[in-house]
Amino acid sequence: MNSDDIQKRVDELGALQAWNHNYTLPHGAETRPGAQVSHGKNLVKLERLKPLFDAVGLNGKSVLDVGCNEGFFSLHMAGEGAKVMGIDIDEQRIAKARYVQSVLGEGKVVRFDSLDIYSPQFKALDRFDLCLCLGFIHRVPDPFSAIAALADRADMIIFEWKALKFGPHDDAFAYFSPKSIDEADYYGTEYWLLSYAALERILLRIGFKHFHRIDDPRQRRAILVAGRQQHHLFERPDQIIHRGRLSALLTHGKRFLRTVVNIITGRLNA
Repeated sequence: MNSDDIQKRVDELGALQAWNHNYTLPHGAETRPGAQVSHGKNLVKLERLKPLFDAVGLNGKSVLDVGCNEGFFSLHMAGEGAKVMGIDIDEQRIAKARYVQSVLGEGKVVRFDSLDIYSPQFKALDRFDLCLCLGFIHRVPDPFSAIAALADRADMIIFEWKALKFGPHDDAFAYFSPKSIDEADYYGTEYWLLSYAALERILLRIGFKHFHRIDDPRQRRAILVAGRQQHHLFERPDQIIHRGRLSALLTHGKRFLRTVVNIITGRLNA
């Protein structure tokens, strides 16, 4: 394929649904050009995840990439020697992942499927060494059932999600997003934002005992590695920047006052 053919197809797929992952394809074609700063963007996210991939050791591992989107991380892990299956319920995302795979050619072999984690087909999958769960947990209406379904497929899971940022990490909070359904990207709709403790307590109930945490309160994205068995990764100290008690108190106070004002205003208008 020449440059014009690649760019034309990239544009066609982008017209059907905006690209999420930024790939640089042959001849310099980019799927989502522009600088990336947010922790939610694939190139920034990859830099945060590389040390974890190195610690786990991807070569020869079987990996399930749940909510793989357009396949960026699936293809990266395959390039590191992993045997990867990337799944996403959104068929348009899978179509774009398969196109990128076809353009990149040999050495990037991944099985991509449009698959529902609650389906019999998912339950019939073989078990994997590792499950990758990036930008997924805050996109499902019932995170407990979703996490339990993933836990049936792997004994180690790497979570990256839009975490609940107000309140201390030790409190198991779940906050339902005030955002409405995303009509342009239905499967990108935001539901529950979980704190670290909330996600960990769910995992503890289904047999996970070991955790490694990475978080910076200045960013909305958090990372949690969870495992049923001990691994040298879990012996590493957590990488959490704490906001401090004063910052947490101010955040709680602001939300409390806002709630009180809304209650009073509602009564006056009743």
